[in-house]
Amino acid sequence: MPLSIVPSTFDFNKFGLLLSKYSYQAKKNDILAGIVIGIESNYALVDFGLEQICFLPLKEISICPTLDLREFLNINFIGEFSILDITNRQNRIIISLRRIESIYLWNRLRQIDFSNITIYAKIEKSIGKGKLTIFNGLLLFVLNSNIPKYYLRIDRKNIFMPFKFLEVKDYYHVAHISSKLAIFSKVNNNLTIGLIYSGNIVSIRDFGVFINILGIKCLLHISEISQKQKKVTNLNLLYKVGDQLKLKVIYKDTKRGRISVTLASLT
Repeated sequence: MPLSIVPSTFDFNKFGLLLSKYSYQAKKNDILAGIVIGIESNYALVDFGLEQICFLPLKEISICPTLDLREFLNINFIGEFSILDITNRQNRIIISLRRIESIYLWNRLRQIDFSNITIYAKIEKSIGKGKLTIFNGLLLFVLNSNIPKYYLRIDRKNIFMPFKFLEVKDYYHVAHISSKLAIFSKVNNNLTIGLIYSGNIVSIRDFGVFINILGIKCLLHISEISQKQKKVTNLNLLYKVGDQLKLKVIYKDTKRGRISVTLASLT
């Protein structure tokens, strides 16, 4: 389909003269107002009042995937655009509407009380030792170690999972989140320091035993395991996965999602 171009109805003549007056040179990451003057199948043309041609690629239209520019744009659409790249050889500027949308969403996210909120997001894709999740159009990173094994085993497509914020790097627009901490925050009130509960061993490590109590993984540290004759050096000689123990809660770290217990028979 031939490119559709119409004369600009936005008063960019004055804007262009103003830019020329002050010898403005477009730079990467600059944000300028522009008007859409042409739409093709995989890009749009935008008038900034500059001499260079400004191209808006399909993938830079929106944070929401689309195959048709006309779902989001029309001729004479006026908005702010961010400059992604300037190719001097072709004398054109590559711009983005998607980045502006992302900046707006990030600024809105900054107003949230990160320490107290639980968000629900979907896993978008795997990356390195973690996953990228999507929340209101923003991509947030979660380590595999901060995702319950149940969610790693099942088909996660279109499943919304709870997450808590661990760290937000505002300058880089990066946020680290944890599903384990979100789940812990919802159920940890079921466990009270000083009370005794029954739990089953789910794994054995050199430093201690992990036990499932009311759906929460708790640590029975090796220092809390005592024998009358000698110091314990091999926990596998004492316990096996599935064993049930009576335990007393002695410590809760709500920020990191950790609970420590001791043997009830030793208290």
